[in-house]
Amino acid sequence: MSEVPILNQVHMLPEARLSKRTFMGPIEPNWDAWRAIADAAGADIDRCWTCGTCDNGCPVSLATGRLRPQRNVRMAVYGMLDKLLTLPDIWYCLSCRRCLQGCPNQVKPYELHRYLQHEALQKKIYDYDFLSRYRRLFAEFQRVRWRAAAHCFKAELTALPDATWYQWLKRPLPQALFRPVDLKHTHIHKTGKPAELLAGQACFTCSECSSCCPIVCDGDVFDPQRIIRMANLGLADELLRSPAIWLCLGCQRCADACSQTVSGYAIIRRLQLQAVEKGLVDPLLPVRLLDADRIIYPKFLDEIDTLIGLYRMK
Repeated sequence: MSEVPILNQVHMLPEARLSKRTFMGPIEPNWDAWRAIADAAGADIDRCWTCGTCDNGCPVSLATGRLRPQRNVRMAVYGMLDKLLTLPDIWYCLSCRRCLQGCPNQVKPYELHRYLQHEALQKKIYDYDFLSRYRRLFAEFQRVRWRAAAHCFKAELTALPDATWYQWLKRPLPQALFRPVDLKHTHIHKTGKPAELLAGQACFTCSECSSCCPIVCDGDVFDPQRIIRMANLGLADELLRSPAIWLCLGCQRCADACSQTVSGYAIIRRLQLQAVEKGLVDPLLPVRLLDADRIIYPKFLDEIDTLIGLYRMK
């Protein structure tokens, strides 16, 4: 039998691609399931016209190609709920909203993924022990991202042996970025600051930004409220030398949630630019970070696959 044509491969699920002799038959849409998903998920999947901008904005998709929000939205439109609930894709999503930011129709694939996770738990495809282990893995992965950023300050990350990967994953950071501050020895300059940093002075540390940030798992790794507070206390020089400011996913949830209209994203972005302008980091650091993502994200997804596999073997 000849090889599967490329046209057919595009429409095949990951399991089907494993065999070149396996074809996916015509899809019979389940309109009742589609309507139920559309009503419950709040993702506006009806608006999707499959332009693919969500795939192009998703950091997991860019780094691995293994999460395609567009495909999952299309499957939801066809009412393929049972299939979606068993895909590992729904657990790959970072809930960073980058898919929404590029979408011309404001479709929300991340909301669809969150709904599917909830349904998978409700239908007992997974239990809350799995969810707890998944969340722990997600939190540990932020340590890996921090250490990868620290490595990229000095050199390109070209490989990550398994031993180093598990060391980065399991070992807490050796020294917390955020430490007690003696205000008697701190000089707070309110003039000469960029507008983004001055805007942070409206912050009254309510932690709304931290509560909604998708990657806040360990405050010593990343916490927008602490970063804003340090900037307000005149500790920007420490921040400019920290990998923490390079972990922000750019979802801007912090800005949406803040009752004082402080944009943690804008402040962090300004700190990144200052770090480059002052020569504290190489201008090519953002490029090295993207290259590092292509190394660490596949390993993270492999860990999720392993967790799913171990759970299903129970």
